[in-house]
Amino acid sequence: MVRSAPAEPPATPLTDGVVSLRLRRESDVDPIATASHDPEIRRWLDDTPMDAQARRTALARAAEAWRSGRAAPLVIADAVTDEPLGMVNLQFRDDEVATVAYGVFPQQRGRGIAPRAVRLLAGWARTGPAVRQVLLETDEDNTASIRVAEKSGFRRIGAYTRSDADGVARTVLVFAADPA
Repeated sequence: MVRSAPAEPPATPLTDGVVSLRLRRESDVDPIATASHDPEIRRWLDDTPMDAQARRTALARAAEAWRSGRAAPLVIADAVTDEPLGMVNLQFRDDEVATVAYGVFPQQRGRGIAPRAVRLLAGWARTGPAVRQVLLETDEDNTASIRVAEKSGFRRIGAYTRSDADGVARTVLVFAADPA
């Protein structure tokens, strides 16, 4: 099932006083593009690193994701300085289920940013775009993402096997946010 209506961006940034989730801006493109080449991010994502063309179209693609209702891409920013710290995205599978995806910039890791951002996004998802279930999926070897899921109040509900880009079978763990 395809979403019947686009998600509306939050009227104001979502914040817990430490991090904020806000719409992407032109000033965020370079840090996002740089992070897309980070070996740790490359290890876990199938997306290709951003090239010059992807940089030029980054904001238009984010705006189209919102308009189409496919996704809700946001920047994780420092709540005080507004410095971009990473990105978070809610990908809508249908009108009732969405999946959280995120990445924290290398120099910002280890500060508890990802769990804060995931909690904020999952809370908004259950009240804003009215999804019934928010999932977080991660490779079974990605211990950092497993910790993020657990610290964010998600519980493991299952697993499945998929082939990566090289045809290697990988086990993906599925976590669900506990109801608000």
